[in-house]
Amino acid sequence: MIGTTVVFVHGFISGPDCWKPFLDRLSADTEVLAQGFRFLCYTYPTKFLQLDITRRIPDIDECGRGLGDFIENEAPEGSLMLVGHSMGGLVIQSYLASKIADQRAQDLERIRSVIMFATPNRGATILSTVRKLFSWLRENEQEKELQVLDKEVADTSDIIIRGLLDAKTVNQSCCPIPFRVFWGLEDDVVPEVSARGPFVEASPLPGGHSDILKPDPKDPRDQRYIALKNALLNPVGHPAIYEIARFEVNLSVMPADPNQTTTLRATNVPIEIHADNIAVRDVKLVFSKQNRCRIPYEQMYRSELGWVEVLSYDGVNEAAEETMSEYLSTGRRYTYLFTPDQDKTYCMKLRIYNGFGAEQRTWHNHMKQNARYKLFRFTLNLKAYHVAGYDFSIEPTLYFHPRKIMDHQLCTFREPADIVAPLPAPNNWLRSWEVPSVQGGVVDVVWDVKQPA
Repeated sequence: MIGTTVVFVHGFISGPDCWKPFLDRLSADTEVLAQGFRFLCYTYPTKFLQLDITRRIPDIDECGRGLGDFIENEAPEGSLMLVGHSMGGLVIQSYLASKIADQRAQDLERIRSVIMFATPNRGATILSTVRKLFSWLRENEQEKELQVLDKEVADTSDIIIRGLLDAKTVNQSCCPIPFRVFWGLEDDVVPEVSARGPFVEASPLPGGHSDILKPDPKDPRDQRYIALKNALLNPVGHPAIYEIARFEVNLSVMPADPNQTTTLRATNVPIEIHADNIAVRDVKLVFSKQNRCRIPYEQMYRSELGWVEVLSYDGVNEAAEETMSEYLSTGRRYTYLFTPDQDKTYCMKLRIYNGFGAEQRTWHNHMKQNARYKLFRFTLNLKAYHVAGYDFSIEPTLYFHPRKIMDHQLCTFREPADIVAPLPAPNNWLRSWEVPSVQGGVVDVVWDVKQPA
């Protein structure tokens, strides 16, 4: 499985060695190593003066296009995180803006987050005196664009706001990407107002413009290193994307007497039910501390041949009356709608009658494309069938289809490559599976049992 590639981009008149204090620490940190990160540094030409008249200094947009080529060649697959210092943050933004301008914003969907240290989003003034002394030399396009209120940088910022920060979905012209920015408390090159720019998730760190990248190697709790480590391990969320630490589904299915009558009284008119199986489905959604999405989240269950009875849920169900009408009239579908908050847990428990009978012993969940699930866990409890003397005719198997398809026919094309191995268990009648780092795709479980002789 391809992990996350982190691309570091240096600043003006700097180079990849500026990241060495961070990279030395990251490469020896067991928590970081456990996540399988891959670290790369992008290098571009940068000088304050170019005395060779046969050579020129590329502008920020050219460096941004170079970053795009570097990513395409060195990290063509897997999740991406981009980290920039000073002008490196502007190079990153130029690369992102160029994708939007080219109507290829969907190419950016694999970018998990952007982290910037002391980036002059509103310009820097420290070089103004030196600039005057060398005004007779050929103009430095990079230094020019670092000036306060530079038009090119301002235009790029507008594109970033419209196409990334305010994005609601992924299409040719927009893609939600979260940014995490930091500035130095003693930085006299890029002040707080410039480093913050249009970004909400912004914090100060000890040090000036350069030593913000120099954590004390003898201090395991140096704020600069801890800030970067946390930004990598726990990326901040975007207002349009749910950040879910854990999504747990526990499904317990048991045989029932089909001759016995059960009355479903939650409907407008009580419904008499005959079922040869009864199940309890318990769902738990734990939202991350980094969740910034407040869009109402919908959990819905529909039983095509059976009936649904709600047992419990947390808080208030915000589902509209017309949405609930199918449940109240037929008992076939129940919808639980809630507005999530960060670091909160939401649970829903249902009883399902006749939902998992012969030739329909499957369960699948179409994962939301605008949600990142750090861990998905599914538990299937069939111990009641074992006690009743049943045997398996199809062993329980969980498939994860990573393809972003909402077609329910997808689950009929089960391929061996999509099988997820179960967790160790004392017996086959109680099984659990875990799928880490889920965004989109379909979780699909299938099994079957045969009646005792």
